[in-house]
Amino acid sequence: MTDPGLPPFMQNSGGGGPPSMSEGSFGQSMGAFGALLKLQQNISERFPRSKVPWSETRKFLKAISIDGIRSTSLYKFHMDFFKEIGLGSMQLISYAPMHYIYAVPNNPVCNFYPALNNQKVCVATTDALHRFFREELELECSVEETECIKNGDPVCKFKVDLQPISAYQVMLDKNDKMILSGVRPPVEQDELMERVKALTVYKLLEKGKLSEIGSAYMQFASSMNVEEKVFDPPWKLKEELSSIAETHNTFGGAFGEMANKIQAEQSPAPAAPKPAVSEETKKLQEEAKKTDSFAELLAKMKKNE
Repeated sequence: MTDPGLPPFMQNSGGGGPPSMSEGSFGQSMGAFGALLKLQQNISERFPRSKVPWSETRKFLKAISIDGIRSTSLYKFHMDFFKEIGLGSMQLISYAPMHYIYAVPNNPVCNFYPALNNQKVCVATTDALHRFFREELELECSVEETECIKNGDPVCKFKVDLQPISAYQVMLDKNDKMILSGVRPPVEQDELMERVKALTVYKLLEKGKLSEIGSAYMQFASSMNVEEKVFDPPWKLKEELSSIAETHNTFGGAFGEMANKIQAEQSPAPAAPKPAVSEETKKLQEEAKKTDSFAELLAKMKKNE
């Protein structure tokens, strides 16, 4: 039986003997283990400070092309954030509503497992992606590594699938719900058309009318009592520092203002609050986690009426 206390690259895999010296020396394994511990420490320290407001997540969800998604502040923050904590140069390579495929060429995480081959090893990246979407964006999801360099693939790929009810809850604001209710919201025509387009892509509208999915969502989920909290996105400080640097002619002037800004940001402050969730919403969210499809969830909800 494998000792559960050993790191993955030192465990007896598939019933065989321990890795030979040609597969990775003890020194290599210990060095990789140290790097893995450092990565986990980076994740533990950085993630609590990376909460994203729903207003920014909406822009990400409503971007209905890869180029549109890549242009959002949230996407840029996500890619920079993962690179800074040691998860490599991740990039979005495929998209469908609520489904995302990310790739990491030359994935540094694979170096944590010198003795393992012919298998997928990027548990750290898979876990980090799940935590980022679930904890920082409040989007229930599943994450799977579909390809891995250590398994002979050219790059490591990860598939992220969002849970529909969770995505709709964050994505739809009061103006979207007005549209789904058949009421024109107080927005310009161009914005109205963009909203209708996004709602159609997400199959809530069909040919300008409420779809079966949209009707079911409005009937069973739109009344969930969730209070959205407003706070600054985690990349605001970085943008402000860049702006300060651009508006000063000397390093000294910029440095003084930057120091004051950083000190103010580091002062003790309450963590970004989570939206208040009603008991009905909690029950629905828990049921959603156990359900593979939106249609199946709706069937369960109708049965429990």
